[in-house]
Amino acid sequence: MTNNQPQAFPPEPTQLHEHAADNLRFIRETMENTGRFTELSGLGYVLIGASAALAWLVSHSLAPGFELAVWFVEFAVATVLGLWFTARKAASAGTTLWNRSARKLLLAFSPPMAAGGLLTFVLYPTGNLALIQGIWLSLYGVSVMTGGLFSVSIIPVMGMAFMAAGAIALLWPDTTGWMMLLGFGGLHGLFGLLIWRRYGG
Repeated sequence: MTNNQPQAFPPEPTQLHEHAADNLRFIRETMENTGRFTELSGLGYVLIGASAALAWLVSHSLAPGFELAVWFVEFAVATVLGLWFTARKAASAGTTLWNRSARKLLLAFSPPMAAGGLLTFVLYPTGNLALIQGIWLSLYGVSVMTGGLFSVSIIPVMGMAFMAAGAIALLWPDTTGWMMLLGFGGLHGLFGLLIWRRYGG
């Protein structure tokens, strides 16, 4: 007796690259949903530290009235370096600089920085450079600590170190120049190397 029913064939196996792409997409979405942005660039932090050390040297070779201007330029340079290298690292990981977790980090990072900018504007006419720079260190530390809650675990530690440097600068104004070098130069370089080693450049 002949069986006229059509023969059933097993489904074609899923292509390996399609399965891998689905897995990567799932992992990326899961990481975003945890609210942590892990693509901060260690290399970017190292270069920011180097540029800050250079700014410190330049500022000490100019008249006191130009010192703040040097640090304003350094802020712009550091912002470009941080965004560029972080965007590059995010792209290599298959994500973007403006994904959900990055926006959470930016939202937590920005208010203390805005407060620092406002206080700089208010205090600038007083000419109290040590006070202004102590506030910079302290509020930048707060920004890094709060923003770091949405990134790798070492970032809040860097924020606490900046806050400590800011506290020393505010309590002992004679140390402010060295705290600026230690903080924006040394801490960025040190933690940048740690991030680079543990999480990639």
